Amino acid sequence: MTTHQLSAVHKLFRGRQNVVTSTLLRQHGYQYRVAFGCSLPDVKELCQRIREWLADPESPLSGLDVTEVAEALWADTAVRESRLAAPMLYPRGTMTLDVAQRWAQTIPTPEVADVVCMYAFQFGDLGRQLIALWQDSPEPMLRYCAQALIKRLA
Repeated sequence: MTTHQLSAVHKLFRGRQNVVTSTLLRQHGYQYRVAFGCSLPDVKELCQRIREWLADPESPLSGLDVTEVAEALWADTAVRESRLAAPMLYPRGTMTLDVAQRWAQTIPTPEVADVVCMYAFQFGDLGRQLIALWQDSPEPMLRYCAQALIKRLA
């Protein structure tokens, strides 16, 4: 994903910017360089727009596949909404244990952990494998994810 393509996605997020929420996130110490303050329903709706762009040969994302976009958004650690959109875009049920382990090492907040568990980690046998690996982890975020998955799979 090029810088131009990533900028096009950021423009989608900016179009749904909530200045009040964005300000509150900064005041409460969220560590992102950019937080547009989009609600989760807004991010989910914008993910649908991104999927439409992927199918449109005239769009800024023409020629990319959805997994590639999800990975690029996950790598975009500076933008809160990128981290929220990535698991929503990742094709359901296709995440591997290796990818889940890699993503989990860089989950910055419980908010992102909840979204990743809901949209990417809970499907197939992956959720149960991750619970077994993480429930006794010395890493607090991994234990948090294990607990979130236990609740989702109960």
